[in-house]
Amino acid sequence: MEVRPDQLQRQLDSQPLARCYLLAGDEPLQVLEAADALRAAARSQGFDEREVLHAESGFDWAQLANAGASLSLFSEKRILELHLTDKGPGKPGSAAIVDYAKNAPDSTLLLILATPLAASARKAAWYKAVAKAGVVMYAWPLPGSRMSQWIEKRAAAHGLQMDGDAVALLAEHTEGNLLAAAQEIDRLALLHANTPIGASEVAAAASDHARFDIFDLPAKALAGDAAGALKSLARLRAEGVDAVPITWALVREIRLLYQATLASRGNRLDAMLAGVFMPPQRKRQIAEAARNADPERLARLLLDSAQLDQSNKGAAAGQPWDELIRLTLGLAGKPMHKPSISINRS
Repeated sequence: MEVRPDQLQRQLDSQPLARCYLLAGDEPLQVLEAADALRAAARSQGFDEREVLHAESGFDWAQLANAGASLSLFSEKRILELHLTDKGPGKPGSAAIVDYAKNAPDSTLLLILATPLAASARKAAWYKAVAKAGVVMYAWPLPGSRMSQWIEKRAAAHGLQMDGDAVALLAEHTEGNLLAAAQEIDRLALLHANTPIGASEVAAAASDHARFDIFDLPAKALAGDAAGALKSLARLRAEGVDAVPITWALVREIRLLYQATLASRGNRLDAMLAGVFMPPQRKRQIAEAARNADPERLARLLLDSAQLDQSNKGAAAGQPWDELIRLTLGLAGKPMHKPSISINRS
């Protein structure tokens, strides 16, 4: 059986637990929450013990069969979790999962958690074997209309009274990112409990918290919005945010873009991004930037960031905030001289 994330809870509430579950997809929030719901349902039915296997490089797939065959020391029923990497189970793992699914014991619930899977993986024998023996849930990115429905339902579950304009604005602002939308709903629940919420309340909350977030800065720079990124940098300094976490966020983005740019030059960009767990929209942004970026320029930025790190620690001379401007402009693909948009040093 294959179900959508919004169908899984109803399936758990209305039907006996299956012996095998595969939870995967492009939306990590839905995968994580689905796993939490499944664990809760299993615990309510006596699955009190949990064993976790991480199928990383060099994993011995015999462990899966052994774990399924061994008796629990503390409970009659248990959950066996198998965490797959972005590369999937491979040939030995596929065979092991197929064998397990055919002979899955009633006393053990197999929960397989995976990152986004390629179309070929969703057609593989192991995937079909789990779907036949149990339940498969794949979390696809939500289109605009379903994103609004998801926000409306989640807001209602938090006791929020959001009108249609508020829902539409939040959907537009979070751009399909469910985790960001969930965080905004949590924030709105704190700010506006038991009061109607319109577009103005959503806009105010976004302006105060999300738009100038540390992670918003590298996103704007990556999109080429140098002016917007510098305004975010100025806002962060005005709010008293330390230079160290801002440096970390910028360097993380520069390093990822550098790796993607090298992969693009070697016609390996799709394979490289397939191994990174992030929203599809963000992957598209990275891919577009990587095709136009200069790897030598990014390498120089990474060298500059090492100097900035030493300045942040007081181990070298320099002005961290001036260097942050240079890194921001460099990530945005702009000349790395002092910009016309100044940062208040008061």
